[in-house]
Amino acid sequence: METLFIIGNGFDLWHNLPTSYSNFYQHSREVLDELENYYHVGIDDDCPWRDFENVLGTYAWKTMYDQFDFTNPMSASFKVSETYGLEDEISEQTDNLMRAIDDGFRDWISEIDVDSANKKITFPDGARFLTFNYTPTLQDVYKIDDERILHIHGRVDDNTPLIFGHGEKIVELPEQDENGDSNRTMFTDAENAAKSPLRAFQKPVEKIITRNKSYFAGLRDIREIVIIGFSLSDIDLPYIETIARQTIDCQWTVYCRTDSSVSRFKSQLANCGITDGQIITRGYEEPLFWPMGTL
Repeated sequence: METLFIIGNGFDLWHNLPTSYSNFYQHSREVLDELENYYHVGIDDDCPWRDFENVLGTYAWKTMYDQFDFTNPMSASFKVSETYGLEDEISEQTDNLMRAIDDGFRDWISEIDVDSANKKITFPDGARFLTFNYTPTLQDVYKIDDERILHIHGRVDDNTPLIFGHGEKIVELPEQDENGDSNRTMFTDAENAAKSPLRAFQKPVEKIITRNKSYFAGLRDIREIVIIGFSLSDIDLPYIETIARQTIDCQWTVYCRTDSSVSRFKSQLANCGITDGQIITRGYEEPLFWPMGTL
């Protein structure tokens, strides 16, 4: 039976690896604390960035803009050329912000030693893997060949871009208003520079699916899908919907950390067109051996 394992961060956490966003905050606390004015974080929380990806969607571009806008169009000495300097200054500041987050995230992942993990599971020969993790746990701990694994959001040890971000919709002002007049002002480019982190950290899920369309099309022979440690968050559901369309009448086994998560997982899978009769839920304390016939 062809089996696909969908692996999320809970898999690494189950192996006692420090891959929670709380660990990220502890690693990059100095940098992240400096950026909290631009994001809606719980500043009284011990870990204000615990919901890291969603926090990226709260970026307050107007705060960034106002901090560096010292122009006064009402002044008799005001020159339009000042807006170019404003754009340059904001572009430099937002580039620094984005680089700090990107570098801090990659540095943190790079320092995670997966060799400290011990095997907790026996995978069937020939199984395939779709992992949302950036770590090489499957390769280094379980000795699974690279060709059987797709790191859908990148892998830290092969220098591919690490994809993370929010799922907020970004409302863009149209180039023209309803009368066909331009909506641009002398400050539009500076404002767009201030907005750039919101765009840069928007997770491009549909583009990723399109880029990997041949992989998803090749899942037609899959008859069993096992989800371990993947949260089924709203932003990542399009991946599951795509898999569900390719794997008709497939059995889905979901490993749940708590009893309270069972109903949520079933609801999220139902939103992807997967019927309740296709779903089996199990706890992490149950034996984890494959193939299915031994369960």
